[in-house]
Amino acid sequence: MKFYFAPMEGITGYPFRNTYEAFFSGIDKYFTPFISANDSFSYQDRELRDVDPSKNMVPFLVPQVLTNDAEMFVSAIKMLTERGYHEVNLNLGCPSGTVVAKNKGSGMLRDPDRLDEFFEETYGYLDREGIKSVHISLKTRIGIYDEAELSNLIPVFNRYPFSEIIVHPRITKEFYKGSVHLEAFEKCFTELKVPVVYNGDIFTLSAYEKLCTRFPSLHTVMLGRGLLMHPSLLREIKGGEAATVKELKAYHKALLTAYLPEMGSEKNTLFKMKEFWDYLSKDFEHSERYLREIRKATDMTAYKAAVRNLFAGCPLRREDL
Repeated sequence: MKFYFAPMEGITGYPFRNTYEAFFSGIDKYFTPFISANDSFSYQDRELRDVDPSKNMVPFLVPQVLTNDAEMFVSAIKMLTERGYHEVNLNLGCPSGTVVAKNKGSGMLRDPDRLDEFFEETYGYLDREGIKSVHISLKTRIGIYDEAELSNLIPVFNRYPFSEIIVHPRITKEFYKGSVHLEAFEKCFTELKVPVVYNGDIFTLSAYEKLCTRFPSLHTVMLGRGLLMHPSLLREIKGGEAATVKELKAYHKALLTAYLPEMGSEKNTLFKMKEFWDYLSKDFEHSERYLREIRKATDMTAYKAAVRNLFAGCPLRREDL
C-alpha cells in the first residue's frame, strides 16, 4: 500500500510538511495546498515559496492547482515544470462556497460537458507548448448535489490520460460531514481506467482496516485530517508504536520553530498554531478545557503555558488506535 498526505489549505504548507516528515515519515507523496492560477498569470509569494524545491525536504511533492481555465492551468504547469516538477494535481474537490461559486474546485463538476472541454483544451495547449514530461492527476469529489452525477463524470475522466485520480467520495454540499459514499467509490474504483486513490475519513487504524477489507485490491490511500489528529497513525497502520507525549512535545516545538520565520510574526504564528491544535487536541483525552486556554492566548508566553498545561493534564487518547 502507498500513502499520500492530503493538501489542506492554510495548514500543510512546507513548514508543516518538513516537520511531519522529520518526525514520522512514511508518506510516499505529499501534495501542496492549491496554487490559484489566475488571469494575471502571476502567483503570490507565499505560493511560490511553498513550491520552492529548496524549501521542501520531503521525498516526493506534487503541487496542486486550482483553476477553471485551461490556458491558466497550462501556464501554471509550465511554471512548475521549470522548477523541476513532473506531476501536477488539479483540484476538483474544494467544497468552499466562494470557490464553487466561481465554478472552480468541485464547482467544475457541475457541468460535465464544460469539464470535458477544459481537459481537451488543456491537453491541446500542452501539445502545442511541447510539454510532454508532466503527469496530470486529479483530486475530485463525486458530484455537486447527488452521487448519481458520477455517472456523467466517469466517461469524461476516462477520455484523458491522467496519471491517477484521487476520489473523496462525498458531494460538494456535504463538505466533510456525514458518512462517505463507499458505493460511489466502488463505482470509481471499478469503472475508471486509470489508477484510483481513496481519500476520506481514515482517522483510526480500524477505519483503515475496514477500508482494506472492503477493497482488498486498493493500492493507495490518501490521509489528511487523520494525520493531523493522530500524527503517528500511519506508523501504527504499518505496525509501529503510537506517539508518546515526549515525542509530541518535540514535534510541537519543532513545528512552532518552523512556522515562526514563514509567518513573519509571533501573532501570525499563534493563529497558525491554534489551528494546528484544533486537530492535535483530538489525540488527547479531556482536552477541551486546555484547548480553550490555547485559543484564548494572546501572546507566545501565554500560549506556551497553555500548551504545557495540556501536555501535563491530558492523557493520550488510545481507544480504537
